[in-house]
Amino acid sequence: MAALVPRSTSNPNVAFIRPELEKLIPQYELIRDCIAGETVIKAARTKYLPMPNAGDMSPENKARYVAYLARAVFYNVTRRTLFGLKGQVFSQPPVAKLPAALDPLIKDATGTGTSLDQLAEQSLAHVVAYSRGGVFCDFPDTSAQGGASADQIESGEVRPTLYAYGPLEIINWRVIERGAKEVLSLVVLLEGFPLSDDGFEVKSAPQFRVLKLDAAGNYVQEIWRENQPSKWDGYSVPKRGNFQLHQTITPTGPDGKPVKEIPFWFIGSQNNDTNPDNPNMYDMASLNVAHYRNSADYEESCYVVGQPTPVATGLTEEWVKNVLKGTLAFGSRGGIPLPTGATADLLQADPNTMIKEAMDTKERQMTALGAKLVEQKTVQRTATESSQDKAAENSILTSCANNVSTAYRSALTYAAWLMSASGELDYALNVDFEVAALTPEAVRMAIEAWQKGAITFEEMRQDLRRYGIATVDDKEAKAAIAKEQIDAMTLAAENDPQFNQPDPAPAAS
Repeated sequence: MAALVPRSTSNPNVAFIRPELEKLIPQYELIRDCIAGETVIKAARTKYLPMPNAGDMSPENKARYVAYLARAVFYNVTRRTLFGLKGQVFSQPPVAKLPAALDPLIKDATGTGTSLDQLAEQSLAHVVAYSRGGVFCDFPDTSAQGGASADQIESGEVRPTLYAYGPLEIINWRVIERGAKEVLSLVVLLEGFPLSDDGFEVKSAPQFRVLKLDAAGNYVQEIWRENQPSKWDGYSVPKRGNFQLHQTITPTGPDGKPVKEIPFWFIGSQNNDTNPDNPNMYDMASLNVAHYRNSADYEESCYVVGQPTPVATGLTEEWVKNVLKGTLAFGSRGGIPLPTGATADLLQADPNTMIKEAMDTKERQMTALGAKLVEQKTVQRTATESSQDKAAENSILTSCANNVSTAYRSALTYAAWLMSASGELDYALNVDFEVAALTPEAVRMAIEAWQKGAITFEEMRQDLRRYGIATVDDKEAKAAIAKEQIDAMTLAAENDPQFNQPDPAPAAS
């Protein structure tokens, strides 16, 4: 064990950022800005789109950059891919089996109107995009009144709430050994709080919520704020500031005793330990910005050399002044009188495909990274390549969904403990991501396999259900099919007197 370092007598730096997180912040910010879209990307100006002739600070060059920036197009593959992957997971609702006491969390998990599924979707977005997130379970401080009353709990006035945190909001953490396992001893969360409210405008300032175990091993919450908060953009992590301890809360369990664990659970794309995983969507976001830069050059090229330019040769100054009156009138309604030996033509640049090819290459690279919405339909791929890519994507998405499910089950289990609630508890996100339509031939093959006894009725229905074709419960489907067959036979008998009649007796020999 490392020797204890004496605590500094200076003001503690609650805004300290873990080194491993600080290294990842530029990647997180790139992903965040790409997901936010073109407005945020263009507002960053030279951060993502360097100025041509950057050493030229003349007004003319600055004005050219403004036009260069305005013509650029940010094709937001990153956000579309993220939304598409979330859509696959939430194409079917999560499995939620909770004790009755936790029913209010299903519709309002945060106390602000965000449902449990919506909160889980936020966490999934954090993990798919950044490979990092967390969920926190909080409970009102009732220590002053000796704990919550049964009426308060039954009415929902006092109940647990859940909160999802992104990677830039979890700035510091520590673990300690407790027996054979490591447990969290510190988590520092960046939040905003309303600094002032005049009835119309609300101004927010940053605060840090510190979750920690004290010297006795008891869970304690601390709120740190600045006495005179500085200007804050709402998401950037303050580097230091003059933060002071504002409030201390010592939560208790349902038995009124101190809690011995921090109710915060990390979520990653590989596992749910405290170590940040490499961001899933960084490569795609980086390519997305490179594509944006190519777009700026392409649009600039189209603007500068894309329009035909009139060219006349062999003209004298006298001819231009006296005959043409200083004007070349191109077009069907104009004529250009020319002296002997002179020519008039339109100069147009040959197509320059280099930049366009660079953009197309990046689109194909983003497709390989999972951007299905920009997939080139003309690209031929083998079945093996297609299945390998799909398996890889599903494995990442499956891991993310399963890790979110695991963290939320832990948070809900803790919430149930706080409410002294018992009963079955489960929460699991959908991991069946088959979204392509089943072809008529595949439907026919599934039904024929069932008819020939190769698969059961339930297996056949499972295949159809995976693609959204079968939606009714199997037992209900069997009963409905049997009824339809009886109705069909009855209708046929009514319309055809010969239907279902006994065969005539054979003639006597």
